Amino acid sequence: MNIIDIEKAKADSWDVVIAGTSFAAFFFALHLPKNLRVLFVEKGSIMAHQDRIAAKWHDGLESIEQENSSKNGKRWIAHSTFGGNSNCWWACTPRLHPDDFGLFSRYGVGSDWPLTYDDLEEIYCDVEEVMEISGGGSDHLLPRSRPFPAPPHAFSRSDKALQAHSRDWFAQPSARSNGTRRPVCCANGVCDLCPIDSKFTILNSLDLFERPRFFLLPRTEVRRVQRTGKLATALTVRTSDQREHTIKADLFALGANALFNAAILLRSGFQNPNLGRYIHEQISQIVLLDVDIPNYFGGTSITGHGYPLYVGDHRREAGAVLIENWNSPPSIRTDRNRWTHRLKLKFIAEDLPRAENRVVLRNDEPVVEWFGHHEYAYRGLERAHRELKNILPFKIDSMAPGAIANTEAHIQGTTRMGRNADTGVVDSNLKTFEARNVLALGSGCFPSCSPANPTLTLSALSVRAAKAL
Repeated sequence: MNIIDIEKAKADSWDVVIAGTSFAAFFFALHLPKNLRVLFVEKGSIMAHQDRIAAKWHDGLESIEQENSSKNGKRWIAHSTFGGNSNCWWACTPRLHPDDFGLFSRYGVGSDWPLTYDDLEEIYCDVEEVMEISGGGSDHLLPRSRPFPAPPHAFSRSDKALQAHSRDWFAQPSARSNGTRRPVCCANGVCDLCPIDSKFTILNSLDLFERPRFFLLPRTEVRRVQRTGKLATALTVRTSDQREHTIKADLFALGANALFNAAILLRSGFQNPNLGRYIHEQISQIVLLDVDIPNYFGGTSITGHGYPLYVGDHRREAGAVLIENWNSPPSIRTDRNRWTHRLKLKFIAEDLPRAENRVVLRNDEPVVEWFGHHEYAYRGLERAHRELKNILPFKIDSMAPGAIANTEAHIQGTTRMGRNADTGVVDSNLKTFEARNVLALGSGCFPSCSPANPTLTLSALSVRAAKAL
């Protein structure tokens, strides 16, 4: 990557300036015309993977101010560093289910997307090839036109029993390597700081994105978009010495995550009534089940996915739940000769985004006003507990639900996608309705909250946005 300083960034002529360096930013840049001069503006710095491991440190973790009036704790996870959250994600890469794109049309709740699963299917395949996703067995629920780039990781002993019982259970799609160009996953359950650099990150895959006309301006924060009428002309940026500067370009793409994209647009005087609203993410809960079969010994940290509580008319009343079957780190029983007779499941429930949950500016900095998850999400978890004994082929000796997690590290909403400015901040190609040469990339565009992890989809949407140009 060609690293430059602020003086060169101001003096040069840019076709495209991109805020941020994570998934959304780089998958967008990958599919831009190759003759364009592109500048990435990154608030943080570059930290080598081996240095991050040695320091046992996630660099650039943001301190996000929040006014939480809900009854539960809530955290929002964002890293301002080269590669963003790709450095700390667990590399779980399911597609959204086709029903997720038409939640209102199909079930009468939430919002529809202005595109469909079929609009993204080929692009999903493209992104999976770049990330070298492993998986298999899910085609009947998540149709695909190409096979997974890599085979599924070895199943745990409970995966084998679950898959023999029902087609609703199959391998979790994963960007944790299984025989591709990165080291094979070590299955130790420490994926946030992967010790062997197995999972896909922007940093360890930078060669796939490199171009002579790509340049990086580090330690510089995008603050505002400058506009003349409905056309953006420049960005105001702030360097680490707290001085502000102007960078001109023809096209501007914000890939600074859902929270900071909204803050940039709010500072810039964008007036769309949906802007900053509907911030959301899933809710989740770990459940330990003592059962009558042995478990574990799978090939990666999270080996299985379960969809028996995902699809169906129950979504009219209660959120869909995706089940993860965890292989590592394991939870071991103390009963002699039954040490591994335990399942570690994670329930992940969709939420219904609430307009009152939003990002606002206080002293020109973003603050989350959080009123809590919708009851729809909690009803999804309650249903999962009720139905659990009916969907598992094991005798359950005991069940120990954990606390509901205070974060999924999936900040979504705030620049939601819509068919027009009344229903969204951006269109289906992620262009803002107020300035057509400004795009808001990333999961901020999600108008609904699938229980599936958002990374694969937000990356595919970035590819689609670039191709639409």
